[in-house]
Amino acid sequence: MAIELINVGQVANDGTGDDLREAMIKINSNFEELDLRDDEQTSASNLGSTGEGVFAQRSAYDLQFKKIAGSDKITVAADLTTITISADIGLDTLTVSGDTGSVTLDNVDTLAINGGDGITTSLAGNVLTITNDYNAELIEDLTPQLAGNLDAQGFDLLNVGNVNASAVTGAFTGNLTGNVHGYDIRDWAQWNEGFDFGGVSEDFDSIIQFIVANQDVDFGSFGSPAVGNVDLGSI
Repeated sequence: MAIELINVGQVANDGTGDDLREAMIKINSNFEELDLRDDEQTSASNLGSTGEGVFAQRSAYDLQFKKIAGSDKITVAADLTTITISADIGLDTLTVSGDTGSVTLDNVDTLAINGGDGITTSLAGNVLTITNDYNAELIEDLTPQLAGNLDAQGFDLLNVGNVNASAVTGAFTGNLTGNVHGYDIRDWAQWNEGFDFGGVSEDFDSIIQFIVANQDVDFGSFGSPAVGNVDLGSI
């Protein structure tokens, strides 16, 4: 049955409410109703299909719940209406190792990455960019290539091995020393002043041979040789 309400009227002793006997009957009925009710129907449930439940058990009229406790990096705070769970997700320490040493950072330290000679660093958002502007020495490059003309700025090229060129243009200043097709051009220096065949001794059989032998013959120049062939025999 349901709980019965006692009619108390509009104001005291106005005669509209339950009389004293009727009111006491309702009070007795309500006590009987409460006494007959099964208190085992009072319980609690953990809702949802995942996670840990907070209800532990019921002991008589005592509903018992688990406590929400913190742990390492987890803190729990509560007020009258709210339970707040906070997590510190920072690292305790971070060890950074390099070629020449290492450093251990705690969760409040900052690691700086700086550039060196010819190296620059930049940070945009969460992207770190390292740029190499360093002009490395040629000896460090096993296959160097030029992107433009090579300006030696007046310095010498020393210890050069083979020179492989499709064409050599321009004028050379100074002496070129070496072989051309296997011949040392310095051997031709003796002919720089002309050819000297020395003296010629002959036996003359006629006055014509004598006259011809004692006359100068102009063969012209190397650039403009004279017309005619003279056979001087073999050397």
